[in-house]
Amino acid sequence: MRAAGNIRVATALDMFDRRRSKEIEDFAIALAREFAARFPPTAQAEDARTAAQLARTIDDLCGRAATYQRRERLGMFRRARFGTAFKLELKHAGYPPELVDALTQRLLLAMARP
Repeated sequence: MRAAGNIRVATALDMFDRRRSKEIEDFAIALAREFAARFPPTAQAEDARTAAQLARTIDDLCGRAATYQRRERLGMFRRARFGTAFKLELKHAGYPPELVDALTQRLLLAMARP
């Protein structure tokens, strides 16, 4: 349902759109896998070059997540679903829980900005 202009009026059934939820989860999993490919769980950020690579990777992921948020206009529950899928994928990849929590929080904060 559309209102005047580009504003989309949500209906009660939009919240239960499983196809859209799957797309959100797939994007979150793709971001987590990209992070794993660019910075494997066994890598250590001991030297300045590796730390800079990690920072660039995180900034890139946050930028892509924020762009996705602006395009898809995810509400609170869909952002939570996104965060959960991202977090679980990183945990399954073998990252330490502290890194997983911090990275997920940073990603969700990037998505919360207007």
